[in-house]
Amino acid sequence: MKLYLCDISLYIMLALSKTAINQEVFFILILISFFLITILKVYYWKYTKLLFKGIIAQRHANQFLREENALTERVDFITHILMVINFSLIINVLCIKIDFGIWLLLLLVFLFYFLKIVLFKCISLIFMIRTLGKLAIFFSFLFDRVLAIIIFPIVVLLYFFAFDITEALAFSVSLLSVSIFIIKIYWLWKISTKSFGLSHFYIFLYLCTLEIFPILLVFGELY
Repeated sequence: MKLYLCDISLYIMLALSKTAINQEVFFILILISFFLITILKVYYWKYTKLLFKGIIAQRHANQFLREENALTERVDFITHILMVINFSLIINVLCIKIDFGIWLLLLLVFLFYFLKIVLFKCISLIFMIRTLGKLAIFFSFLFDRVLAIIIFPIVVLLYFFAFDITEALAFSVSLLSVSIFIIKIYWLWKISTKSFGLSHFYIFLYLCTLEIFPILLVFGELY
């Protein structure tokens, strides 16, 4: 009996220790995210504003592209890191059916965006339109990068709020994601057809495969 109680105590101690370690990892990731957003605000706010305005008016997105330099490349790099971290943290806490460790989840999200970049590069080579890959990558990632910044306060509340308000925050994330996703689909369809004259079939195939399906997968795990 004593041995049994010792085993239970040891199991509880290990579980608590593991939880504490996970919380430390989450805290470090959120701290990194906060630090990166602070850098954008302090040093690159001019270009960050163009990203936010770019999801509403294409001229601002075009202005960001025209001003391509070392500073905009840094903004691209920072916002890509924010996408990987913040989306991984959101998926980890909301999608309870997904039993991945946070490090594996970070890797999977990173690989997803990396494969999208590779696919766009390949498409630009197939259609022999050099600017296609560059513009497709920019406009496809533009909305995700803005969303990654917007949802940061929600990420903090999900992990460190004193009360359980997961359902309300999940609804907020869903509403933001769907709103930005609808705008994203509109812009991608418009630019693909009017600027490059791509077939509606190819555009629809891309949207279903790399835009709509991942969203449905996440919402399926959430609800």
